[in-house]
Amino acid sequence: MRDQPSWTDVDAAFDHALDLDEADRDAYLAGLGSPLRVAVESLVRDALRDDPLLDFPQVAHAALVQPAPAAPVVRGARVGPYEVGELVGEGGMGRVYRAFRADGAYERTVALKVVRHSLTLAGADVAARLERERTLLATLDHPGIARLVDGGETDDGVPYLVTEFVEGAPITRWADERSLGVRERVGLMIEVARAVDHAHRRFVVHRDLKPSNVLVTEGDAGPRPIVLDFGIAKLLDAADESAAFPVTRTGLRLLTPAYAAPELYASDATVTTAADVYGLGALLYELLTGRRPHDDRTTTGPPTTVPTHPSQINAGNHGQMSALPGVASRSLRGDLDTICLKALHPDPARRYESASALADDLGRYLDGRPIEARRDSLAYVASRFAQRHRSAVATGAFAVLSLFVALAVMVVSVRSERAALAASEAALGRATDAADLVASLFHEANPEKSQKRALLARDALTEGIARVESIKDPALRAQLLGVLGETYAGIGDVLVADSLFAAGLALAEGLPDGRPVLLARLRLGYADSRSRLSDNRRAVALLRQVVAVTTADDPVGVQARRQLIVTTGYIDDLAEARRLAQTFVSEAKATGDPAAIVETMTGQLTLLTWVAERADEAIPVGQRLRVLSDSLYGPDHRMTRVATSTLAHALGLAGRHREAIVLYHESLRANIRVHGAGSRDEAYVHITLGDEYRKLGEYRASREQMRIGIEMAVPYIGASHRDVGWWRVSLAELHNRLGEHAEAEAEGRLALAIADADSAAALRARALGEAGLAVAGQGRREEAQDVLRQAAEALRQPIDMPPSYDEAARSRLRAVEAALVRLAEA
Repeated sequence: MRDQPSWTDVDAAFDHALDLDEADRDAYLAGLGSPLRVAVESLVRDALRDDPLLDFPQVAHAALVQPAPAAPVVRGARVGPYEVGELVGEGGMGRVYRAFRADGAYERTVALKVVRHSLTLAGADVAARLERERTLLATLDHPGIARLVDGGETDDGVPYLVTEFVEGAPITRWADERSLGVRERVGLMIEVARAVDHAHRRFVVHRDLKPSNVLVTEGDAGPRPIVLDFGIAKLLDAADESAAFPVTRTGLRLLTPAYAAPELYASDATVTTAADVYGLGALLYELLTGRRPHDDRTTTGPPTTVPTHPSQINAGNHGQMSALPGVASRSLRGDLDTICLKALHPDPARRYESASALADDLGRYLDGRPIEARRDSLAYVASRFAQRHRSAVATGAFAVLSLFVALAVMVVSVRSERAALAASEAALGRATDAADLVASLFHEANPEKSQKRALLARDALTEGIARVESIKDPALRAQLLGVLGETYAGIGDVLVADSLFAAGLALAEGLPDGRPVLLARLRLGYADSRSRLSDNRRAVALLRQVVAVTTADDPVGVQARRQLIVTTGYIDDLAEARRLAQTFVSEAKATGDPAAIVETMTGQLTLLTWVAERADEAIPVGQRLRVLSDSLYGPDHRMTRVATSTLAHALGLAGRHREAIVLYHESLRANIRVHGAGSRDEAYVHITLGDEYRKLGEYRASREQMRIGIEMAVPYIGASHRDVGWWRVSLAELHNRLGEHAEAEAEGRLALAIADADSAAALRARALGEAGLAVAGQGRREEAQDVLRQAAEALRQPIDMPPSYDEAARSRLRAVEAALVRLAEA
């Protein structure tokens, strides 16, 4: 009968006990079985006396080695050029002291980690290994990693490392003391994961990520998590595996069981970055739940199962609250459950492939985008869409609610107007049609009744279009088509919105009683979709009709006036557009309505910047408008955001690019605060920001902004929109300037296809130029000459475009002609 515990159990329990503070350690030891507790208590007592014997488990188990005489490091002692201060922490690797530079070279407080003397019993290779680690760790340069300052050996030959001293609290305690919510906690973890990824990219894995090794410090720039203790890192260096005494392949398992990946328990396992992904997952789990992933385990061996879902960890409050203040269990359900459990999977191959991938998925969670760790079911993607586009979904919800309100008004009207039987019967018919529409949508949305999957927001809109066709009253049908058109426009589906406005307007124009208000709203919506689809002449005609029947302080009339100013400029009638701007701004000021003034001034500013490119006039208008809009609506309102980004464009036109970039970033932050990441407005800001970087010659930054903007915009305006063609030309030019000619050719040909489909001569000329330069850059001489000749001919043609186009076209024409000369001489 074997009464004594195995050394594996003793070693794991001993490591765990050392990681706890005194109170938790006593409670932990009391819960161990008697033989194991006795063995571990003895080891802990000796370890706390800094007995080097017991830091070498293989030797301690055999009880063959006597403690080596060594003078302990104590407060006031000198270690190299440093004076030792108070003990601030300890673990299986050694002890950490606050220390001070004592040789007068400079004044600085540092963290001094003295390796346990017993590790030197392993032989001289430990010191050599630490020296190799120190050399590589010195390359880590990241604001989220405590920097290595120095290193060496004590007079007794014991290695030590010196890092910057971080004043802060462990990340879990810091978050709990401030009752941080889920989003703030996730944001902290993204920073930690990025720091760890920085180390991984330099072939260093931490191995011992835990709260005490991630401190949050507060400075002028706000709170910042900093990862400590890379001094025990395992180097991802093949040469290191041939060392005489590789620490990762012995009983010296320098790990903390509660946070250690299962593979670290195997003495012959090769440590990879997957171990740190597990550690990050364990840290995230505790940060979100207040508990360690495997607190419920009764054994001290490696974990072999996935932990409890974070959302199921609660404080007994009917499952609604987690063990932490400010963190609702329901907010952990779904994506965060999935992210945590993927990072903590027992099989390294099924975890995230990198710390960066984990950070990216956490970022997707914050942005409301689908995470990579789960299958993109239709219901899941739709729910993410709803979170990202809260305003658009709210518009749809408001539309449904409006139907209910209209229904109630109609019913009341029917009941109160009994004398007018014919009118009441007509109203009742309209109310019944509206009620049937709403009831049918809710019937379809109930899977218990419809025997279908739950109806999603976009499904409801599609179903609404089909049901509207059954409405008998043409006025009600036209009104509902307009509501659906506004909703589709709000979520960025311009083509569907355009068809809905056209159908509704056709119905409304045939009504015998005129309906001027309904006609004005439908014409305004239809003009907007026509303009967004580049049919500006039709848009101008529609907007003039709306302006003719509305006043300068009517909300529909104000919007029509703003759009008419800009759209008139788009059809190349700049003189008329400027006259309209002056007239409409004066009319708005005469009404005294601040909202009308902001709307019409926005149209004037847009005309001066995007169409006329008159920076000298635009900048003072933009500055006044931004102040006015901010005071009226606040910094995050759409009109303020538009004013900010348009003023930025004006500054860029004036050559004040750095000032413009600051304002564009301000606009980006406001867009994300309102809509989450990935909105249509944000896409346009990325595009214009990219243009500012291009003008500064910062082509890589410009390329990245343009790429992000195009990816965001295409789902809203379609891949064949003329704007997308121009953006792809700009991206092709950037690729060419960076020598990325294959990518440039692909973007140029996509732009060329858009230009040909849209009969856009100016766009076609620029697209040919970039495609030709890209083909030449790839060495396809004959093909390049043919495309470049076509480009040169097209670029020489006079085209009625803003001055900035002429300048860019002349610049690219020079590049095309130079390329043709080089090809001819080759």
